[in-house]
Amino acid sequence: MPPTLPFLAGFVAGLWWNHSDPWLMQSGGDHGLRLVAGTLIAAAGAALFWTGLWTFMRQRTGILLQQPATRIVTTGPYRWSRNPQYVAFVAVYLGASILANAVWPLVLLPLVIATVNWLVIPHEEAYMYRTFRDEYRAYCQRVHRWL
Repeated sequence: MPPTLPFLAGFVAGLWWNHSDPWLMQSGGDHGLRLVAGTLIAAAGAALFWTGLWTFMRQRTGILLQQPATRIVTTGPYRWSRNPQYVAFVAVYLGASILANAVWPLVLLPLVIATVNWLVIPHEEAYMYRTFRDEYRAYCQRVHRWL
């Protein structure tokens, strides 16, 4: 399963649900603070995402499904998370939900995270264990899956 699919599906389903049965974060008043917060959170997620991609490009190893990994990346955001790209997706999702003034996508976010945690990451980790064995096992002992 492409890792972006659960995030996209959850967000779109949440927006559809919000359209059918609106549950707004803010119904009146000045929306400025909400818009600033949503923008900052989404921008932080986008920055983390691009930092992760840049880190992989500098290490010259595959990050896309079609490219094999040639090494374990332990620099940049991969020093503190084995999956900073997914942390970034959560931040973008959260920021976009705030910007959309929609609660329903947030209600679905735990399901999205669970799907990634139980259906996507285990396949990636199994590949990394098969490919890098003890080196990957040691990395997993030092660095958490998410944060």
